[in-house]
Amino acid sequence: MFKSFTDLNQFKEEFLKLKIEIDIDSLIQLDTMFFERYDSVTIISIKDYSENPNNILVLSKKLILLYSTNKFPDAMKREFKEEIKQQYGESTVTTLFLLRDLLKNYHNHFEKTRNLLDQLDEHPNEDKIEEVGKTLRKLTDRMEELVRLIMTLKERQIKEFDTSLIAFDYDVLTAEARYWLERCRSHVYRIASLRYKSEMQSSRELNTIMKRLTVIMTFLTIVSIVLTVPGTIGAIFGIPALSNKYFEPHIGFLVVTLIVATLLSIVFGYLYWKNLKLS
Repeated sequence: MFKSFTDLNQFKEEFLKLKIEIDIDSLIQLDTMFFERYDSVTIISIKDYSENPNNILVLSKKLILLYSTNKFPDAMKREFKEEIKQQYGESTVTTLFLLRDLLKNYHNHFEKTRNLLDQLDEHPNEDKIEEVGKTLRKLTDRMEELVRLIMTLKERQIKEFDTSLIAFDYDVLTAEARYWLERCRSHVYRIASLRYKSEMQSSRELNTIMKRLTVIMTFLTIVSIVLTVPGTIGAIFGIPALSNKYFEPHIGFLVVTLIVATLLSIVFGYLYWKNLKLS
């Protein structure tokens, strides 16, 4: 008998009838895949990326309990009408559909993450890269857990899950799961490339800022030199003892000297600026 629940309390009530010493609340709190075989019951718990991420499947000879937001009894009956009639056919097909749905959910989440990576490739941002990298590593861990669960179910030869009834579909599922796992792993390496690209961009921005500061400091230095030369000459000429005795009869000469000194300072400052090739 197959019973599907979206309400956790109803699922707990039905689960308690099996008299298995396991706390459902603690099981839900687990952030990793849970797989355990008891005397006559197999329990699988694995999370996805839906609004309610918990998926708990209980397989026994006479009863199948599923706590999940996903509902697929009608699809099961249409696609595997003959297989369901076989012994353990219903439990086998239910498990297959749950695994399929989990893979589809992970695939959709991967595509969203990949789109974010494409955006960061165009506009690198160190904080966002680290955030997306964390999300991708978490997805890769979950994908690895799913692949491990798929392989374990096949290798453990659990009676309630007869892979011979769905051999082709299960092989396809296994191949797809491995493929998306490799895609996740390859994009984890892409995070390192994006991080390097972000660091290079930050380095270029820093170099640009330093170049601008160099230009500003050079300009201020040249201006100070231009102002210092005539200022120094003017200060010497402005000393009263010297001015009255030596320079007062030559005021015109002093003015010409100051103008020439100022112009020479400007010319040499300009030539020095051009020689630095700053922009």
